[in-house]
This record gives sequence, C-alpha cells and structure tokens, in this order.
Amino acid sequence: MLVIGELINAARQSVKKAVINQDALLLQELARKQDEAGAHYIDINVATGEGREADSMDWAVKLVREVTQKPLCIDTTNEKVLKAGLKAHGPGAMVNSVNAEEGRLEPFLKLAAEHECLVIVLPVSDAGIPKDTDTRLKIGGEILKVAQKESFPPENLYFDPLALPLAVDNESGKVTLQTLRLFKKELGVKTTIGLSNISHGLPQRKLLNRTFLALAMWEGLDSAIMDPLDDTVISSLLTTKAFMGRDPYCGKYLRAYRNGRLIT
Repeated sequence: MLVIGELINAARQSVKKAVINQDALLLQELARKQDEAGAHYIDINVATGEGREADSMDWAVKLVREVTQKPLCIDTTNEKVLKAGLKAHGPGAMVNSVNAEEGRLEPFLKLAAEHECLVIVLPVSDAGIPKDTDTRLKIGGEILKVAQKESFPPENLYFDPLALPLAVDNESGKVTLQTLRLFKKELGVKTTIGLSNISHGLPQRKLLNRTFLALAMWEGLDSAIMDPLDDTVISSLLTTKAFMGRDPYCGKYLRAYRNGRLIT
C-alpha cells in the first residue's frame, strides 16, 4: 500500500512558520524522516495565506528534492501553484488533488498527463462535499468518464472517498467506508484516504486513526495520506496486511518487530 507522508503541510503551525521564513532545515528534516520511515511519496502543501504560494512551492519542492529521492505529492487547489510544483519536480510526481468543480478537472488532468503524474481524485462538485455515498459515487463516476475522455490512464487515479471529522458527523466513518467499497466495486479504481481527517477534534487521535486504517484496508484501500513516523499507525498497517494475506510469511511484520516499530 502506498504511504503518502503528510507532515510537510502548512496547516501545521511549525511548517507554516518555516515556509514563511524559508526555513529549509525544518522541511528537509521532515522529508528525511518520512523517507527513512518508509513513505513512498511525500506531500508538500505550502498554502500559508501569504499570497506567494507558487514561489513557495517552487522553493519547497527544490529543497526537499535535495535530500530525498522519493517522489513528491504536490498538494494545492491552485493551477499556478501546481504548475510551479510540477516544473520544479520533473516527471513522476503525484497531484493532490482534482475534483469536479468547474474549470479545475480538465486543466489539472492535462498538467498531470504532461508530467506523468499520479492523481488523487475527490468526489467534490460546485455544490460542495456531498454527505451521502450515492452522490460521491456519482461524482466519482463522472470524473472517471472525463479522465477517460481526456485519455488519462485510469490506473494513475487514486479516488479519495473523503474522510470527514467524526467529531462533526457521527455518520462520517460509515459513509466514508461505504463510498470506498463502492469505488472499488462499481468503478474498479484505486483508492486513497486522508487518514488523520477522521480523528480531527477528538482525543486519542492515534487510536482512531489506526483503527480506521484497518477498517479501510479491509474495504480495499490502496493508499493513505498519513504520518509515517507514527508507529501505532504503521503497526496497524502491517498487522492488517498480514491478516489479509498481503505479507508473505509475515516478512514485513517480522522486520518491523526486529526494528522496534511494532507498538502494542
């Protein structure tokens, strides 16, 4: 399963401050640690609200690429910022994310195709984030049709069923898992999830995150945007893979045990 490291995100105050002050050391250290912890992609979000996001993205991508060979996930809703990030990165990045809002889907897919990128897809339209499973599935299907029309490889799309905070809507976990199941069954696509969203606003977030990850994996989850430094979540990922028969002879589980990464 693809692990997308979530820690370089300006929604975190330490990262926001580092981006504003161009503190390269903090971002590079976060990149190194996530690389060493096994992240396959490293997410980069530099939206500080300071009005120079494109320049910040160019700066951040270049300095992170100095310390890791792992591809990056360019996290932005702004086409100009996406262009800056992909230009600085070169081929093979991931785009986070596209949706069905007017004027966003086709341009983002075009940029992704030009730079040979994977793309995270959100079932969001101009009407906002749907609360129900059926609407999310419908929007996901519409996005898939547009991607096929644009000759974008469907195997390069990762559909996010949208995990919203459980503290705000007690149905959120159930709707997310149902949507994930239908994305796999009805659309036959790859999936991802912003794992830590589900626990926002609640205590013992690590417990919620690792439990939700196990449930989502059983529904067919292919990828997660998550904290690769959190050994509790990594422990849940590895044990779930073992139970699902996706870790031959429990090799990765045993390796993690020997390296002290399994948390009980």
